[in-house]
Amino acid sequence: MKRIRILALILCACFVSAAWAQPQTVGPRMGKFAIHHRAVNSFSKTNAAPSNPLVAAQTAAHQGKVWELGTYPGGTWATIGDVNDFGVAVGQGDLPDGSTHNFAVPLLGPRAGEWIDLGTLGGTESGWEEGLITISDTGVIVGHSASTDQNRPHAIAWTEKSGIVDLGTLADIGYPSYNSSYASGVNRMGTLIVGWSGVEDSCLGCAPALPVVWTPSVVWKNGRTVVTWTIHKLDTTGFDAITNWYAWAVNDFGQIVGEGSGDNGAFVGVIWTPLKKGTWKISILPAVAGYPNSEPFNINDRGEISGDIEPADFSVWFPAFWKPVDPSRNTYSDPIVLPMPQGGYTNCYTDGINELGDLTGECWGDDVDQAVRWTTKNPTFSQLLGFPGDWSWSFRVNNNRIAVVTYGGGDKCSADSYISCGGAIQFH
Repeated sequence: MKRIRILALILCACFVSAAWAQPQTVGPRMGKFAIHHRAVNSFSKTNAAPSNPLVAAQTAAHQGKVWELGTYPGGTWATIGDVNDFGVAVGQGDLPDGSTHNFAVPLLGPRAGEWIDLGTLGGTESGWEEGLITISDTGVIVGHSASTDQNRPHAIAWTEKSGIVDLGTLADIGYPSYNSSYASGVNRMGTLIVGWSGVEDSCLGCAPALPVVWTPSVVWKNGRTVVTWTIHKLDTTGFDAITNWYAWAVNDFGQIVGEGSGDNGAFVGVIWTPLKKGTWKISILPAVAGYPNSEPFNINDRGEISGDIEPADFSVWFPAFWKPVDPSRNTYSDPIVLPMPQGGYTNCYTDGINELGDLTGECWGDDVDQAVRWTTKNPTFSQLLGFPGDWSWSFRVNNNRIAVVTYGGGDKCSADSYISCGGAIQFH
């Protein structure tokens, strides 16, 4: 742990942007969760809940500041995936020519509201998966972009100093068929990146994929410090039947959460615990009877994990979180089921989780679809974020309680002009 923190100080000096470090104030809908939405829509809905169901709570919110960011100038859609504690949001969208790019949008300071194009790896298409772009507090942005290698998606890291950097694939270290990659998470210090490397496009559910982590090295080159990233395959020992792996998020303690699925379609939630010498050990997160499918999407530095649980037929998603039950974080609680808000909501997941225990995500039903917040400190509480528009979801939330939102409809994101728009909201 001490070594990681020392490296973080070096990386911070390389990465953090003075222009962004301002004082803080308190396409179609396809992407990160598309495969699961399709599964849900193919089954009849049920209101059956796990044992010990919790009661739905408040569904109206009094919010603070709202940012309706819209799209990149001249673009037709945008999604927002993350925001760091300096108020820099990151997302994806299209340029006026229709090409897909990654963007950064500062919410505060002299560049507030400016869409900053992060560029591409040179391919003619960037491809996109909603939410698969994140940012550290040291300014490291990770995601994916189309490479010159037959337009295959490659994981990328971006900083103001380095620009866009190709993180490579498992084909670079002896797994020749795993020639594409996605980076889906970076810790707050910017010292670890996680994701997966797969066969061909390796989008969600498209083809076999293996979980990976990238570790940095700082070297002196041509009179300046340069950060290089090395890809490593994560441990999957004992899970031979699982072919599709997704490492979603990592915290500053090196804990990584993700999931795997096999031919039967079941999802197994796992956590990788860091060991010595840059290795990780895999273990299954606890599940409850009748709900074998679990999806952990994020983890904070307290070791709390956000996600959802589902029955074998995927007929309903219940928002949930796990928490460590011992100081060493080797043992985790059963999933703690969170309530759905009132108003016709039948499915939810949680994704964002900050150090305060705030959780954000999405709930939907036959006629409703809205971003929602919960808290680990009161597992009977749920609340709609109340973002303007007809529908919304939220992937991440920072420690200033600013949650990024993707939304559609409303006065500033007309369905006639945009498929989706980006925004953010700060709640109390």
